[in-house]
Amino acid sequence: MTEHTIVLPGGRKLGYAVYGTADGLPVLYFHGTPSSRLEPQLLNFYGVDIEGCLAKKRLRLIAVDRPGMGLSSFNPKGSFLSFAEDAAQLLAALHISHCSLICWSGGGPYALAMAWKYPSVIRDVFIICGFSRQFTKEVTALMKYNKWYFRTAKYTPWLLGFALNAVSNSRSKISIPQWVTGLPDADYNLLKQPEGLHQLSAHTVKEACRKGVKGPIHEARLYYNPLGFDIAHIQQAVHYW
Repeated sequence: MTEHTIVLPGGRKLGYAVYGTADGLPVLYFHGTPSSRLEPQLLNFYGVDIEGCLAKKRLRLIAVDRPGMGLSSFNPKGSFLSFAEDAAQLLAALHISHCSLICWSGGGPYALAMAWKYPSVIRDVFIICGFSRQFTKEVTALMKYNKWYFRTAKYTPWLLGFALNAVSNSRSKISIPQWVTGLPDADYNLLKQPEGLHQLSAHTVKEACRKGVKGPIHEARLYYNPLGFDIAHIQQAVHYW
């Protein structure tokens, strides 16, 4: 894995990491929320050699930090579509004319925005457990305990900032009770050990808050906004798990 930044028009920095082979088929990766370009490395902790897997398939995975997280500068006017523009600038800088796009969780709306805005660049989209709708009362009613993260961002952002600062400045020493996480047994067993929780935090929340908490909070609030485009007009195949 190698890490880089580019300077966008206007002076903001965009951070990204490259995994796999340098001459491999390019694939964009949009992380969850709050998270970072380091997210793919979590597979290594669970016994999956991410570099080896990508090399075997001759793929080059390009994981991008969203504004205000990781190495990327905060964008107070950031939206799903503005990040698509940022990612398009990155692809141009890397001389990539077309590629596939894969995302996880909170990367869903950004992946759809990228596909909608750049149909000639993005060949197809792969969404893993991703958001695909504006957060409404009907949507959040279907969510479990993680809905409180987003509700706190919307109604009491100062409280979420306090919590994010606390998490990003500490090391997890005890596992979180299963009833708090709302996770089923299969998922909870992967995270219940303190070291697993530490790895998750280090590659996601801690790195997301590297430059402060403005980026993660802004993004968490953004999911309540309209997407800014009609997903029915996306031309490419969208594969959803």
